[in-house]
Amino acid sequence: MAKTKTITDERTLAGWFSAPTESRAEKLESDGIDPIFYHADVEEHVFDQSSGGTKRCDLTIRSKKFALASVEMKRPEVAQANSPELLMDAWKKAVGRGLPFFLTCNFREIMLWETKKGPSQSDPILKFEIARDLSHSRFAHARRDEMRANWREFLDEFSEIYRKKMYRKEGEKKLPPQASELKVSIASVAEEASERIRESAKDNNFREKTLDIFRSQFGVEISLDPQGNMDNFISESEQVATISAFVISTRLMLYQALATATRPDGSSFGLDSLEIARNTSDPRRVASDLRSLYEHARRKTGDFEVQFSSTDLDDIVFVDGESSTRDIGERWGKLIDVVKGADWEAPASYVPGLYESLLDDEHRHVMGVHYTPDTVVELITAYAVREPADVVLDPSSGAGTFVTMCYDRKRALGSTHEQALEEVYAIELAEFAASLTGFNLTLADSSATSAYPRVFRADFFDTYPGYKSPLTLPSVGRLKYPKNVDAVVGNPPYIRFENRTPEERQEVLEFLQNHFNKTQTTYPNFTGKADVWAFFIAGAHMYLRPGGRLGFIVSWSLLASEYGDAVLAFLSRYFKVHAIIDSRVERWFAAKQNTVIILAEKVDEPTARFSHMPNPNIPEGHLVRFVRFKQSLADLLEMDFPRGKRGEDVIDEILETNFDVGEDLRWDIRVFPQAQLVRPGRDVGDSGEEK
Repeated sequence: MAKTKTITDERTLAGWFSAPTESRAEKLESDGIDPIFYHADVEEHVFDQSSGGTKRCDLTIRSKKFALASVEMKRPEVAQANSPELLMDAWKKAVGRGLPFFLTCNFREIMLWETKKGPSQSDPILKFEIARDLSHSRFAHARRDEMRANWREFLDEFSEIYRKKMYRKEGEKKLPPQASELKVSIASVAEEASERIRESAKDNNFREKTLDIFRSQFGVEISLDPQGNMDNFISESEQVATISAFVISTRLMLYQALATATRPDGSSFGLDSLEIARNTSDPRRVASDLRSLYEHARRKTGDFEVQFSSTDLDDIVFVDGESSTRDIGERWGKLIDVVKGADWEAPASYVPGLYESLLDDEHRHVMGVHYTPDTVVELITAYAVREPADVVLDPSSGAGTFVTMCYDRKRALGSTHEQALEEVYAIELAEFAASLTGFNLTLADSSATSAYPRVFRADFFDTYPGYKSPLTLPSVGRLKYPKNVDAVVGNPPYIRFENRTPEERQEVLEFLQNHFNKTQTTYPNFTGKADVWAFFIAGAHMYLRPGGRLGFIVSWSLLASEYGDAVLAFLSRYFKVHAIIDSRVERWFAAKQNTVIILAEKVDEPTARFSHMPNPNIPEGHLVRFVRFKQSLADLLEMDFPRGKRGEDVIDEILETNFDVGEDLRWDIRVFPQAQLVRPGRDVGDSGEEK
């Protein structure tokens, strides 16, 4: 006869799962598999942050060293596994211990929940039957073996979920397969080309031309001196060859993307196969074959004149000369095979990382090649871009990570390709970075016929809203810089203002003075030890319409310097500051630089009679949220959503928070009136010295 002993204490059930957890781990190890879960410990006492006391945790699932998830249990006659009270109790204990997952169980079924999503989740990420149709604990003893076997199966499924969610970041650091293969091919052609470059550098004209090109396109000084340090000479020649080959590779990627694209009417562009003479040892022959393909692409598409034009970099990498190998055509042919064998859509998600990976540490540091992670850009653009028709500007675009994300966000919100391309603007001083921005935008939709990104190669401090720019586009004409934009986003340079030349400093001051003369707006004095990004914030104000949004990632010195006080005073005067965000678990930019994110909305400028009073256009008591993430952005964002949509939920929740938050596994939030953002004794026009 079946046992009908009633279980009055959930610890009895919890104890049933300890032995099968450990035996499962031992079996996996004997099979050469590293198990995630080793132990299921009963009745651990945990600290309760809300009361300051301790609470009992029914079961804790652990690795060899760390707790990974907690389980709260009720008998089936007492509660459902998804009862709100059980969820709240389990969630609080998981938060108190910093656990990413918690489980609720009522003997009949067990449910897995993600702690970061809070205690009010409607659906678990996994629901598993432990004992189907079990109605009362008095029937549990008879089904003990069944429950233990099902527990093992549950741990199998939980393990897969844990690996995908918790080990995801490791995979995201790697280049996709096609980019990794291309990296190897670029290294191969650059190895051969660097020999010819070193030989040609003995010619003063070639050397000086190369130095000028790298100074102009990349903003970096190199020596390329054959009479200097030989190790340095070899290293520089290899980097020159690698960068030049990379630029040409992006052109080939565009060609292949167009060759395989289907236009909206179902037709193709009709491009010839991407081929060159592979049996040649003549670099000029390879260059000639590529030029012919570029001309063919321009003629067949009736478009892409800007993108398919040879540059000075072609002259460098295909300079005539001898090398120890004579397989030039074969090396470039193998690179073309990689290009032809892969899908090169949406390059903005991997091309910046590919370029960064091609540079050695020294050159990457000198050239300032540290691109903003996509997760940061997702968060900022989710805040700044709200409507399909929003006009967006990145005043220092780099490789175009922000503007391509803005393009993707506008498309996700309902914009057309043509509209999105016409309403996303980029300004970039370095010629190469500007061209890479244009390339990434061009391939944002390779099936479209309009391919003229609004990328200005200019110093931001030599621009002005609504003024004519130097950019002329085919069939469009000469463009003006945008005026009254809806969003300004980006990662402006972290360079000391005082390190710029006197002429450059004067240019910046005149840039601000020009705006002051037109609007009578009072700007703070950012001189002294200020970073240049402070002036970009002032410049963003010039371009934004009232109600437009600013989303920048800037140096931590915003919160830890005297000039940072002046920037905060300026923001408090002309913006509703919605949030200042940092992270305690990851760095978002260069390895040695701590950063914060600023999210702020421009308000109408005060009239002259309010020049020494609080801006009446900022609501009294407007709240600022200082947010400190406790988890990586990759864990916080909805990474399964399309690009441009992943940050919405996080932004919405942050902006809707009007009280301090401390008991949340995802973040701490401190909320305070904007008036407290500026220390007493500061003024919007103050230089940063105490009065």
